[in-house]
Amino acid sequence: MKKFVLKTYGKIIAWVLTALGLYTSCDKIEPRVEYGTPTADFIVKGNVNDAHNLQPIKDMAVIYKSDMAPFGNDTVRTDANGNYELEFTKTAFGAEDITVYTSDIDKDEFQSDTIRIKASELKQIGKRRKNWYNGKFEGKADFTLVRHPGPVPMYGIIPTRHQEIKGE
Repeated sequence: MKKFVLKTYGKIIAWVLTALGLYTSCDKIEPRVEYGTPTADFIVKGNVNDAHNLQPIKDMAVIYKSDMAPFGNDTVRTDANGNYELEFTKTAFGAEDITVYTSDIDKDEFQSDTIRIKASELKQIGKRRKNWYNGKFEGKADFTLVRHPGPVPMYGIIPTRHQEIKGE
């Protein structure tokens, strides 16, 4: 009887530890490239301009939105001429649509904008290899940003203007 109880408790403990091990090992999805996963390199170039005067905007954040966001996102800043170049590696079977987002994180003077580059608009600049590497692709995304119309209302409150009411 003692052997039966010990074997049963041993099996239960082994099952519980296995379940806990599986549970804790899978709590975070990371964009790792594993062996046998098809990948491709992407380069997105472009510039960011002010819609009002078509002047370049410097220090604007340009963000690549990963399919597994926020994991795998990448951010670059525009230079003094408003140009940027964003390079990243993505799990891909070839040319795929890419979403690029721009945001005025520091000053909040300009409205954000998103551009989706279609796979058909990407130019292949690097060759595919016999292994899982599917090549290098290049795309272009130019942003023309509009300034915020004024103070941004907080919490959905619309700003009003004060007018004197004239008496009769």
